[in-house]
Amino acid sequence: MRRGTAIKMAIFYPFFLLISAVILYPLVWMVYSSFKSNDDIFSDVFALPQVLYLGNYQTVFSEGAMGTYFKNSLLISVVSVAGLLAFSALAAYAFATFEFRAKNVLFVVFLLGLMVPPQALIISGFKLMSILRLIDTYWALIFTYFGWTSFGILVLRNFFQSVPQEIRDAAKVDGAGHWQLFTRIMLPLARPSLATIAIFNFMWVWNEFIYPLVYTQSNDKYTVPLGVLFLNSQYNIEWGLQMTGLTVATLVPLLVYLIFQRQFVRGIMAGALKG
Repeated sequence: MRRGTAIKMAIFYPFFLLISAVILYPLVWMVYSSFKSNDDIFSDVFALPQVLYLGNYQTVFSEGAMGTYFKNSLLISVVSVAGLLAFSALAAYAFATFEFRAKNVLFVVFLLGLMVPPQALIISGFKLMSILRLIDTYWALIFTYFGWTSFGILVLRNFFQSVPQEIRDAAKVDGAGHWQLFTRIMLPLARPSLATIAIFNFMWVWNEFIYPLVYTQSNDKYTVPLGVLFLNSQYNIEWGLQMTGLTVATLVPLLVYLIFQRQFVRGIMAGALKG
């Protein structure tokens, strides 16, 4: 190892470890606080639990209906992300492959979705879902999230355009049409990019708060973020229950990232190299 490299490691590693500790400590504190009662939290906020208190988890899943909220969020997130991937991939392939009138203008229109915050469209969205009589249904949220394709189209269009033309020509020589080229060649090559888009959109949909708050009216249709909000009592905040609800809400995105971590990193690196 070179002396300069060793000096850089000695300087920067402690700094990076400190930054990592600062970022991770709130998450660790949230998890072990979920095993403390409300009185124990207020007696010493930062102390580790002397005894594992499981009452918070029992209350959250029995009285707080967190199991129902969990299933609702999982169903909405999985269906929404599947639709987002399908629509984004199809649109991106069209933009990268076909030539048609006003293609660039239409692509810019799609990219405008990255500049408009979703909250700005909530009134028009609510009016549309009311006309379709979808308020207080899963489909109101799912159809809304289907429209968040701008990020996926941008990433996949750039990837499809980077695929060498020789691969496309070889597939056409073998008799492959556009559908076979898309499903058997382009999509397998784009797995890292698809994983990146899936993780980003899954976390976005899972943590979304405003649209479920506006679109859902029945308690059995609430998602996890709404469930965490309603864990408070009327006159005070139940911090133990809040930490438990947040721990449950964080578990699924964390597992999704761990499962697709390798593909996610490959997608990020591929995008950086192409840039």
